[in-house]
Amino acid sequence: MTSQPRAFFAVDLGSATTAAAVLGHVGGRLRLIAHTAAPASVDLDSMLIGLLAQVGRIDPEMFEELCAGDPPDIPTLVATWPRVVARTTPQRRIAVLAGSRRQRRRLEAAALRAGWLVVGGSADEDDPVALSRMVLSIETNAVLLGADHSPAGDEKRHLPDLAALVAAAAQSRPELTVVLAGGAAGYESVFAALADARSRHQPIVSSGVESGAGAFEAEPMAAESWEKAQTKLASPRTETDGEAATDEAVIDGEPPEETVAEPSDSQGPAADSLDAGQPEAEPRDAEETWAEVLVTVEPGAGEPVGAATERVAAADPADPATVDAQAAVALPFVAAEASPVFPHVLLAPDAEAGQPAGASLQQVLEGLRAFPNDSRLGVARSIASLAYVLDRSIETVEIGLQGGLWSRSEPFGEGHFTVVSSHACLADASFAPANPSEEAIDSVIAWSTAVLDRHKAMDRLNDLRLTPWGEADGEGAVFRVTAAKAAFARLIAAEPEMAANPMPELLIAAGGVFASAPPSVVALAMADLVRRHGVCHIAADGARLFGPLGVIEDESERRRLMANLADDILMPLGSLILPAGVRQGRSAGHMRLKGASSAAEIELHAGVIQVVDLPPGRAARADLDFRDAVRLGNRARHFSVDVGGGLGGLLVDLRDIPMRISDRPESRRAALEAWQRGMWPEVDE
Repeated sequence: MTSQPRAFFAVDLGSATTAAAVLGHVGGRLRLIAHTAAPASVDLDSMLIGLLAQVGRIDPEMFEELCAGDPPDIPTLVATWPRVVARTTPQRRIAVLAGSRRQRRRLEAAALRAGWLVVGGSADEDDPVALSRMVLSIETNAVLLGADHSPAGDEKRHLPDLAALVAAAAQSRPELTVVLAGGAAGYESVFAALADARSRHQPIVSSGVESGAGAFEAEPMAAESWEKAQTKLASPRTETDGEAATDEAVIDGEPPEETVAEPSDSQGPAADSLDAGQPEAEPRDAEETWAEVLVTVEPGAGEPVGAATERVAAADPADPATVDAQAAVALPFVAAEASPVFPHVLLAPDAEAGQPAGASLQQVLEGLRAFPNDSRLGVARSIASLAYVLDRSIETVEIGLQGGLWSRSEPFGEGHFTVVSSHACLADASFAPANPSEEAIDSVIAWSTAVLDRHKAMDRLNDLRLTPWGEADGEGAVFRVTAAKAAFARLIAAEPEMAANPMPELLIAAGGVFASAPPSVVALAMADLVRRHGVCHIAADGARLFGPLGVIEDESERRRLMANLADDILMPLGSLILPAGVRQGRSAGHMRLKGASSAAEIELHAGVIQVVDLPPGRAARADLDFRDAVRLGNRARHFSVDVGGGLGGLLVDLRDIPMRISDRPESRRAALEAWQRGMWPEVDE
């Protein structure tokens, strides 16, 4: 967004739900006017019409101000107001191949953090038949072949065979994208030779019309003519008056289609193409990334489609001029609709590059997997902008149907002008996985307050995936929270490095599954799983605006929007005080609240979580006196911390870090139910 619209829509197109919001300038600044959510099957325009109609009924004066003098015709406004749209990328599968088990695990970790469904194998553990089946499976969308930057003997001896296997698979499945990471990039010549061999031996295509020699029976192109044509096609195209280059970001569009090269006046009907790799080409640098562009040829202008074909077919096939002419014959179809000629190959860093290790490869794999306006990556970018605006460390947890996100951003350095960010997307962190693993089922059973066996847990997860909006109250609502906590637990288990960070100053819960739960229950879920000593504020993205605002490319504009909308976006859930080292079995000490209307002094009990009524918008100072020294940032007995109110109040969590619960199912369910009962009284009704 480069203009300053009076009002616009922010839309998050999720897999289970669609969230829409109206934002506009009111009172001299940008405000969140209204928001709603509905199942993903509901028509978007109907949602927006209903949302604007509700705004017009509740506050007609503000609605007229948003219209800025235009007639308040709601369907026209829905059709003309700008939209910032984010959408969830469907899950995709990548096959990870390596020479050793050690390297395979590193590559799998980077692919998992990038949000891929991962299936992997290594040459020292799996036979070539199993690896071939893995790559050739129709469920596989991409292949990652990687090695160390300087491969050692345990994997170096396997790389030639693996490269040949992947190249052969790419020849059978040209739609596959191949990523060569680290030392595997040195085998790019295998794929370049494959592309060159296929180009040399593939028959030169005429218009596809049967002639005396039959369709597609022209002679192969001579090597000299091929090199000449490649040089011509790879040359930069000059922009004409009718072709204006655009760098506009895709916000409200479908996922990007394959790049299609159009003919220019200077080159005739031949299409542009990147160099597909020639036999004598020097090896590229391992850090360089590139992608092949499908060659697309269109009918030539100024003559019928069959005219050029007949002219070339009548010429002498042995004449070099005829061969050159055959390369420029206009085809009556788009080549992208048929099998592409060249495999798509990307070069990427090794699995240890970047900070933290693997971040560089993760970025490449994310760009390959996700839509340009992916909502989950938009959330991560929005959190980085918000951390700069609020000047505090922030963590956010987003749980959805297609996976989960855990992101952390914090200001760094002198003046806090730099924001350090890291995030992990995990497809297995879906609250209802498509094919739940044994570990996923175990995590659901572990966090359930109801009696569930493995078969019943599997059925409940399948039902939740088929109808995410079904059973939104009663036992269904309780199971939703259970599934969300289990997904968050899998995120934490997959990212031990992020879990080792200090407690953030602000913890945000995002995603539709948290938006449908009571605020106090969401606050309890954060306290149950973020087991790090410290003090933090808890909030929720109730309007689901982080995703749409994160697709705005201009960082300065995104920060300006966050500065205006931070108070509207963040729904305060309360504050969490979580000390470590509290001795169990006796009174832990006392807490005094200053500036709150609740009890002046509260006795603290070890092993429980205590809730103090502190409403939203109310700030207080908590003085804590412990009997023994505990860790709350640092180690001491007396602390004085600032806390803020919220819909869930102030939570003082004196349970163990890490939280210890009995392994016996009955005792575990009883403990979880006791903690949840204080936050969710309706469950007893």
